[in-house]
Amino acid sequence: MEPLPITEERYRLLFDLSRDGVAVHSEGKILRANDALVKMLGYDSLEEVLGKPVLQFVHHRSQNVVKQRIQKMNQEGVGVGVLEEEFIRKDGSTLFVEVVASAFFEGERQFVQVIVRDINSRKRAELELERLRTKLQMTRERLLGVIEGTKDSICAVDINFRVIAFNSSFELNFWRLYGKKIEPGNLLPEMILDPLERAVVIENWSRALRGEVYTIERTMRGFVQDVATLEISFSSIRDSSHNLIGATQIIRDITERKRAEEKLKKTLEEKEVMLKEIHHRVKNNLQVVASLLGLQAEHSENDQISQILKECERRIQSMALIHKELYQSENITKIDFYDYLNTLLVSLLHSFGKEKKIEFRISSKPNFVSIETAIPLGLIVNELVTNSLKYAFPNEEKGLISVKLRSDVEESVLEVSDNGIGMPNGFDLGKSESLGLRLVEILSRQLRGKSSFVPADEGKGTKFQVRFKI
Repeated sequence: MEPLPITEERYRLLFDLSRDGVAVHSEGKILRANDALVKMLGYDSLEEVLGKPVLQFVHHRSQNVVKQRIQKMNQEGVGVGVLEEEFIRKDGSTLFVEVVASAFFEGERQFVQVIVRDINSRKRAELELERLRTKLQMTRERLLGVIEGTKDSICAVDINFRVIAFNSSFELNFWRLYGKKIEPGNLLPEMILDPLERAVVIENWSRALRGEVYTIERTMRGFVQDVATLEISFSSIRDSSHNLIGATQIIRDITERKRAEEKLKKTLEEKEVMLKEIHHRVKNNLQVVASLLGLQAEHSENDQISQILKECERRIQSMALIHKELYQSENITKIDFYDYLNTLLVSLLHSFGKEKKIEFRISSKPNFVSIETAIPLGLIVNELVTNSLKYAFPNEEKGLISVKLRSDVEESVLEVSDNGIGMPNGFDLGKSESLGLRLVEILSRQLRGKSSFVPADEGKGTKFQVRFKI
């Protein structure tokens, strides 16, 4: 059967109606082009393309290849196969195309026909995909570098406990603990021979595979390694639809940290015992001094000197009580001031023989006070309560002494009051020659505070107030 003849009219129709770009060029210039190619290149009319050099429309990245193709066709007079090229459009943008070229002659003149297919969308998609693959690979390599570079052991399993990833640290740690070499694809429970340990591992991983995120500490004796304390963190792995697909485990060896903590704890306990012993000895020494003063007061024939010695004895006893509270307390830096005040007031009432006639009330918030604050406060209370016991209740009258300590945001306030006869008319604290009141003023300044008399409740008795900052 003979092939049908292709008339010039039919060839023209194929040329013009082709969806691919078609052109004919000779001696490096375009002689004919269809509308599809003109639109492909971004031009408005055929005239803008005809007569122009072929290489004008070829991007510089593809020009060497195109020149070699044209040269080969000119020399051999044959066509060339499909080749991807990069064209440049009228607006300067690039266009990826596939080009097939064939050579033919009319007389002695050689022509080249090219068929151009637009693959711009596909090619750019491929380039973007390649870019994403490269980025993903770089991210993966960086992530692997971070995972491998950490001292922590990291492992991931799927929903069936099958190992899907781990770092070198985990591989080494697993060998030390269980004496097994782990590989991707292993079922983790099957790698652990001891039934009890296997049950613990299954339970811990199961919690993570149920969606829990948690951290535990385990002290383990390994197959190769000695006893180790491990901090193990578990978390789940989810896909883009938030479905659980596995779990991860991060193991940190905290053996050395635990040893250091135990050593520090032991050292602190030893120092605490030593400090308590020091407070105990200080208390004993102060009590010895107080007892000596008391004995001296009893044997003194001068009543004034005897009174002075007894007052010194009470002051020393108030300091000894603080050291007693400290060595009996669990906290060696602070004392329970409420308990201290209770003991101090009972001691003072007893020393004056008025425990049956004078009542006392105590209020302390905060209850716990540092030793730097407790000593001057205790001495202040000692002086003020002593004054009340000596002067506020003449003729063995009954009465009430109240001690309050309260704190707010800016300052603390100590109040010592009684319901006795009150201060004499015209009394001026600034001009007082009382050693006790002068001592109160000095101790108040030591607390960075200020002391003063304030109106008593119900207008009866005496109230002394010290405002200071803790």
